[in-house]
Amino acid sequence: MISRRRLLKSSPFAAALATGGPLLNAQTSAQAASPRQDSPVPRSGRRPIAGRSHKYLFVDDHDVEAIDNLARKLHQPRKFANNVAIRAEHRWENAGIQVRTTPVWLPHEKLFKMIYLTSAEGPDPVVALDVTGAPKSMESYACYATSADGINWEKPFLRLHDYSALTWRGTPIGKENNIVPSAAGLLQGPVYDPNDPDPRRRFKGLRYGGGKLQSAASADLLNWEALSVPSLPSQDESHLTYDADERLFIATVKRRGPYGRSWHLITSPDFAHWREHGLIFHADQEDQENGNTRLKRFFDDPAYLKPIFNRPEEWRTDVYNFPVFPYEGLYLATPVMHHWSGKHSPLYENVDSRKSVELASSRDLLHWHRVAGRAPFLELSPVGDGSAYDTGQVVVANQPIVRNDELWFYYNAFRYRTMSIADTLQRKYLDGSALCVARLRMDGFVSLKGGPEWGSVSTKPVKVTGQRLHINCDSWRGRVLAEVSDAGTGRPIPGFTRSECEPAMVDRIDEPMRWKTRNDLAELTGKTVRLTFHLWNAELYSFWFGV
Repeated sequence: MISRRRLLKSSPFAAALATGGPLLNAQTSAQAASPRQDSPVPRSGRRPIAGRSHKYLFVDDHDVEAIDNLARKLHQPRKFANNVAIRAEHRWENAGIQVRTTPVWLPHEKLFKMIYLTSAEGPDPVVALDVTGAPKSMESYACYATSADGINWEKPFLRLHDYSALTWRGTPIGKENNIVPSAAGLLQGPVYDPNDPDPRRRFKGLRYGGGKLQSAASADLLNWEALSVPSLPSQDESHLTYDADERLFIATVKRRGPYGRSWHLITSPDFAHWREHGLIFHADQEDQENGNTRLKRFFDDPAYLKPIFNRPEEWRTDVYNFPVFPYEGLYLATPVMHHWSGKHSPLYENVDSRKSVELASSRDLLHWHRVAGRAPFLELSPVGDGSAYDTGQVVVANQPIVRNDELWFYYNAFRYRTMSIADTLQRKYLDGSALCVARLRMDGFVSLKGGPEWGSVSTKPVKVTGQRLHINCDSWRGRVLAEVSDAGTGRPIPGFTRSECEPAMVDRIDEPMRWKTRNDLAELTGKTVRLTFHLWNAELYSFWFGV
């Protein structure tokens, strides 16, 4: 089996770390099992963004006073036909592709760019297995790609690496490839930092190897240098995100904890001085019950790929990944819940499993709320006609991008988690993973949904920071009405009552609310009020104040 772990272990950077090579130029910081420190973490406030406030979402009850006869509904990103962004198409990436970081958008070039890691067969045409049952001669490379639209990608030949493998004609491939040697092992990154005064540090990333993450930087994505700063202790999975509003680098790292794989937080204001905040997210007993239910579907439903190994006494759920990203004044995470189906031979040191992605929210990065009763946010696909990659595993990249008034989630899609010895010897690991895209309505994580009987949601006191009240709603077959009340007395403010509101009957991500004698909230700007939204056959996703 070609696993994500084997891809990381086979990288040249990992070898340098293991042998004390030249890239290992810093000491490890903190202990892997350090307790969480509830020390201050910069918090995303509701600062104006381009003439508007941050939006108020309904992923939790942070801004909600009361809900009456409305259902909170989680919405999954939509997988669409031909949603593969990057897949294997060259000899040096023939076993699969992995990414943990969303492509970087460079507005001055009007171009997306990315570094992705590949695994590929070595030069030996005969498959020989190591003690774990995986092919011995697998290789790993970091590669470069660009795109104008985020879907159609080009892999320009860079002539930076002399690739020794031969074409089918027996001629050397040589330098006709998109391999970036200096980015080897760069699974976390690149992130774009336009605020760094040193142009050589415009792009930043973290390389993994030897239980550590080493900081690296680049001016152009093609030439990377290790930074002489302390390395970060981590197991083989981690994530890196840059919060540009707070100028905060956020690293979440996998370590041992309750029920197995758990997640710690490390932050830095400058990518040089890192602070440990300890354990922030782990599985609990409710996750074990959810995991058992989800696993049963893969064994009972023939539409899905069944795990190779089934040892019910070893069923367990832990957290395989925990990417975090800022969104509209809060933080969201897409934890990948890892449902063990049993340890696998020949060494029984790792497990077969299936995975599902959930959604979590936080205001301070330390305390996390499980959204919508832990319902799945992204799930594995049925096998179908065999064209889907995401039948065995799925891992979401660190954050979505905004494109065409939608949120685009890039995710790693794997055809398998484990593979039988027979299938491995038949080279069924080839073309085993790809980078795919799923799309979500803007702010469309969670809606409050009303049916044929009226329902309502009332907010806690909020400050009117713009001249208009905007909503994101789907009410084209229903109604949304808004009422503004005095925050102190709770009484509706004349001119802004429910009966005076013009109903919203649209499906739009930005609809300004109006009242019969008021087109805006200009006379209330700067005041603290309570809002009540009344819904009939409608869904409300968010609201905000703006122009």
